[in-house]
Amino acid sequence: MREPKKSEKRRSVRTPVTVPVRYRVNGEGSALQKSLMVGHSKDISVSGLRLAVEEHHPIGTELELEIVLPRALDLHTSARVIGEVVGVEEWRVDGVVTQFDRISFVEADKNAQILILRLVFEIRRRKEKGK
Repeated sequence: MREPKKSEKRRSVRTPVTVPVRYRVNGEGSALQKSLMVGHSKDISVSGLRLAVEEHHPIGTELELEIVLPRALDLHTSARVIGEVVGVEEWRVDGVVTQFDRISFVEADKNAQILILRLVFEIRRRKEKGK
């Protein structure tokens, strides 16, 4: 007998996808804070993503994101750190062990949401076909 699937507790469906994310911290501060940093997503949804970072950012930190989606589509949006991901298995990008911040999109326009939604469901559809 099959085990029932756990119900999704999030507002939006997330799917595992690793794409480059360029970001910078918003707000006042030194020129160093204005510099562009590069990370990777671990998963993404219409409402946010898990971002691989060298060091955690404080909750509430506002970020400008540039998410490099497949097919040369770049998504620019504002976001806010809503937490750290703790207790997850070790995950490596290019041989470097990473940690994750949970990121919530603040100003994702309708076109951006549609792009993400298409990506999420395209990846899920491919996984179902592969079973």
